[in-house]
Amino acid sequence: MFDWLRRIFGRSDEHKLGRFVQLVDDLNVEAGGGEPIVTEEFLGFLQLRSGTLVLGDPQWMPSPSIEVPNLSASEAAVSARLWCYPSGMQRIVSLKLEFADGPSGAFCRKIGEVGIDSAKLVAADKLDIEEHWTRAGEERVGVISTAPDDTVLRLLTRHFNLKTVRINPVRAELVDPPSEELAHAIENYLKSIPKYSEYPFLYFHVQTNNSFERANFMNKEWDFIPVGNESHPLMFVCGTGRGDGVYDVLCEFSGETPLVLSIKFIKEIEE
Repeated sequence: MFDWLRRIFGRSDEHKLGRFVQLVDDLNVEAGGGEPIVTEEFLGFLQLRSGTLVLGDPQWMPSPSIEVPNLSASEAAVSARLWCYPSGMQRIVSLKLEFADGPSGAFCRKIGEVGIDSAKLVAADKLDIEEHWTRAGEERVGVISTAPDDTVLRLLTRHFNLKTVRINPVRAELVDPPSEELAHAIENYLKSIPKYSEYPFLYFHVQTNNSFERANFMNKEWDFIPVGNESHPLMFVCGTGRGDGVYDVLCEFSGETPLVLSIKFIKEIEE
């Protein structure tokens, strides 16, 4: 995350970066009900059938940022270092995926970087992503933006006689699933209004709970969830510490065989 933030603040102004990071941490302490404790937890096993693991931001899948080939294991043991808050809220400090025990001659090197813009990371088998990642799910939820105010909500409700429910300060949903005809009519109506015509999808869209949406709107800090519309195969999805950024991916090898992969999401500024 810090490389990304330094591009905003500049490396010569580390104190501004420090204040920003401290603000994020203070907000998390407030939301989490107090200071966190650090724990090391085993999270579960991720099945691997192709011999290649992929990593990336869910919004860019099925094109991953990182591929890790030559895996000899049929599963990865996933563990993490966590900040655990009194409220039960968690933040992942670092992530580890173990494929096999390392010999004494194993060596570690950086194999790339993963860029995150949705505060989520996906890890999965390469074939599972290629064969099961879907851009259309099995639901149809009409979503109306209420940011910065409810102007669009009131406009669409009156024009189309919609029944809606307020989900949170920036989101309202249609009570009934919108038909394709209704969705197109709403989009065309927004396009006819100059203020909303350029980016109508920012004000109304249909959420189908596809692969990206399941990952992006996941409420937990981490989970194993279906890649596609069936119950299996599963992908591992987690939050990325303080959020968006560019993170180094390190891997321990024995020859050409990957043994342990690790990503640190939260580190001290002086590092």
